[in-house]
Amino acid sequence: MFRTKAWTLTSFFLIFTFILAGCTEQAAVITPEKEKLIQVQEAKEEKFPLELRYTGLTSSGEVAKHSFKIPGKLSAITVEKGSAVKAGQRLASLDTTEYNLALQAAQLDVTKSEKAYQEAQNNYRKMEQLFQAGALAEADLIKLKLDLDVKEATYQQAKIGHQAKQVQLNDAQLYANKEGYVVDILFREGEIIAAGYPVVVIRSPEQKVTVGVSQKDIQKVKVGDAVEVSVDGKTVKGKVERLDAVPDAQTRTYNAEILITEPYPEDSFYLGATAEVKFAQGEAAGVWVPLACVLNDGEDYIFIVEDERSVKRNIKLLDVQGFNVRVEGLKSGEQYVTSGMKTLKEGNKVKIQSEVSPNQQSEVNSNEQ
Repeated sequence: MFRTKAWTLTSFFLIFTFILAGCTEQAAVITPEKEKLIQVQEAKEEKFPLELRYTGLTSSGEVAKHSFKIPGKLSAITVEKGSAVKAGQRLASLDTTEYNLALQAAQLDVTKSEKAYQEAQNNYRKMEQLFQAGALAEADLIKLKLDLDVKEATYQQAKIGHQAKQVQLNDAQLYANKEGYVVDILFREGEIIAAGYPVVVIRSPEQKVTVGVSQKDIQKVKVGDAVEVSVDGKTVKGKVERLDAVPDAQTRTYNAEILITEPYPEDSFYLGATAEVKFAQGEAAGVWVPLACVLNDGEDYIFIVEDERSVKRNIKLLDVQGFNVRVEGLKSGEQYVTSGMKTLKEGNKVKIQSEVSPNQQSEVNSNEQ
């Protein structure tokens, strides 16, 4: 009886195991493979303009510091910060009271020495006639000639002194040596200024941008190349005017100086403002894809669709322009995944949800993230 019960229990477990295995096998057959919803784009040959993009700072061609050659009290400033000036325009003046008095004193010295010189000349002529008549010794005539020479030298020195005082008086006026724009005024009226101290700072009218170009790109840029410069949303044309052959010691970039050939309005051009610079580099033909489609697991790759399944395709990135990149390894006519690729694996069954244009691609990828 015990054996009968054991046999019955064993049979029950065996039958249960076969039934469970049969159900599992049946379920595995019935469960369909889940499809991944994706969006695709057909690869095709296109031409894209190439350009290098950098950020720089606005600057001027030249900044000149104007100073007085003589010391004095600043009596007037005739320009304002930011105002335009022309070559030869008066910028500031010193108090000329002391210099006028010195000029007057120098004029008196000239008058007095001139009179003494003229008297010595008249006296020498008379004595020379007496010497020729034999009525005056030669030694006395020589003494008169020496006295005449001294008085002439004193007269000439007085004239030079007068000219120097006139120059000093003229130097009490400060003039612009070139046209430009006032960047800064460093003193106020009534302050005492030493000779040589900058009073008014003027920049030249040229508008420029300085950019640090990487070692990788410096060989692609040449003097005279056309560029586009954007400041606060306004874009103008420019050209490369100068390239440094030695990199900056701190940034290790090569300074490029851009001359703006289509100037900004002067009231909107500020030194040191941030500028976006685009160096034109021609065009490149090839297969271009959105950067957002490119994945990386140590190598760059994208997913393409073959026989309704995802296939991983390694690619090489060539040129990056904005949100697009020219690639090697993708053929024209192949369908590459533009949305849903982040959840894909090699060999997944896929279903194309819809196709999108390249212009819409950035928005689709943004929503996917």
